[in-house]
Amino acid sequence: MSGTPTRLYCLPHAGGTPAAYRGWAEALAPGIAVVPLQPPRRTGPDARPATVARAAGTLAGRLAPETNRPYAFFGHSLGALVAFETVRALLHRGCPAPRRLFVCGCGPPPVEAVAGRALHTLPDEDFLRAVGRRGELPPEVLADEELQEVLVPQLRADYALAETYQYRPGPPLPCPVTVLCGQSDPLVDHGRLPAWREHTTAAAPVRFVPGGHLLLHSAAAHLHGAVRAAL
Repeated sequence: MSGTPTRLYCLPHAGGTPAAYRGWAEALAPGIAVVPLQPPRRTGPDARPATVARAAGTLAGRLAPETNRPYAFFGHSLGALVAFETVRALLHRGCPAPRRLFVCGCGPPPVEAVAGRALHTLPDEDFLRAVGRRGELPPEVLADEELQEVLVPQLRADYALAETYQYRPGPPLPCPVTVLCGQSDPLVDHGRLPAWREHTTAAAPVRFVPGGHLLLHSAAAHLHGAVRAAL
């Protein structure tokens, strides 16, 4: 399979969509085939409560038939946790391991409890204000009420996933983990990033790139370079 492109499954941050990886397919072709994914969400009042574990299980069931070809995962922020758990779910099913897991803008499990981890329960106005203070919303979203009506249910659902995440100990991954983080990311404890090594029997290099938390656009070229170098 030396000539087979590696499928790179990409998962977005909280509130993000597969469109966050627009332009990645062209930038990483031909050796890497980018496949943006959307983690399942709970956005309706009657929907089954979502968890990272359920989202990962759903994705693993969908992707398992494709793992006979070279593949890897890239996740940003919440997407990194979902990617990590999806790889664990695939391995639990007996699937081949990915070539590599890329985790971006995300500390290692178990996720430390922090003040305000119940943001998803706040009223809309307070919720948006709190998320805006964390720097996780572009200014154009904060200024557009119509866009907020569409985004808030999705963002709230994703925050619920992140804030209710419970890590369950298990075997370390047999694949390398590349850890990426913005040099000025205020939402990640840089000192804890090396602890990703506890979740793999292979290497887990940590690489800092210019920028804050939302790196998929602002530091795309640096991320592309890291992916190409590793794969």
